[in-house]
Amino acid sequence: MSRVWEKALSFLKLREGFWKIRHQMIEPSSDLFCPNKPLPPLRHRLVEMAQFGWARGGSLRDGARLFYHLALKPTLVYQGWSRYRPEQVISFSIKALDHARFQVYAHDNGMEAGTIAEFFSPRSSIVPTELPPLQPKVIYDLGANIGIASLRFALQYPNARFYGFEPVPANYEVCSLNFKNLRSAEAFPWAVGSRSEMTTFECNEDPRGGHLQATPANTHLQSKKRMEVQVYSIADLVEVRKLEPPDFLKIDVEGAEMEVLKGMGEVVQCVKRIFVETHGATLREECLKWMRDHGFKVWPPQDPTTLWGDRL
Repeated sequence: MSRVWEKALSFLKLREGFWKIRHQMIEPSSDLFCPNKPLPPLRHRLVEMAQFGWARGGSLRDGARLFYHLALKPTLVYQGWSRYRPEQVISFSIKALDHARFQVYAHDNGMEAGTIAEFFSPRSSIVPTELPPLQPKVIYDLGANIGIASLRFALQYPNARFYGFEPVPANYEVCSLNFKNLRSAEAFPWAVGSRSEMTTFECNEDPRGGHLQATPANTHLQSKKRMEVQVYSIADLVEVRKLEPPDFLKIDVEGAEMEVLKGMGEVVQCVKRIFVETHGATLREECLKWMRDHGFKVWPPQDPTTLWGDRL
């Protein structure tokens, strides 16, 4: 066993390179890999990822796979000893509630495996601890990506029905696989905005997805291709598509957050909780003002990019 650890540590000997690739993989909001915090010793970090794999892996094999994809492979890729295959879908068995397990799918691109750790780590600060009890009946996951956020929220709201919206085809396919873990869930290949229409969607090189052409682009991400997508407002999802109105909204739409909020109409009266991942300081202030103007108490932020609000 000591030889295994020595070999693993040799893969991670270049600490600077290891942390560089980890910070590229994980969103700044992650408590696991927060760049504003002092970096722990390398051996401690290795042990931490091993503990995460053991705690969340549904089996010894899956624990080892989590450890490999979270800790070892990023460094191997960085050193040029391995490579990602983003067209390939990998899967893990993750421990959920009551000894149940989620079979979680992700592309082999590095970032999506990191998202699993971001949402499922015991140290994750995505959900504020001071949120009052709530049992929503219906949750809309807007900008669902591959559905990891919905799986995480299903642990907290096991009786909710989930609707996921993800217009990028590759992400939508994996999201549909992950939604099979939920007892009442459906994913749609639609975008959500201020009004219902067919419009152009710009896909990024980055696996997080893309953005509607009418919304400001993330200058740090390069557009890869354009495609026509169906966009619905939240109001029309309820009135036209006849979906149940949401009690809880999760919004992460790469800069179109205000467009989504503007398209709620009278449905806003049904919403009891909102979680918004904002993209930029100006947009964050606009979303914050909208939430307060529409009767939501905004909780102290766990992260400067996120907003949590509950209806007063």
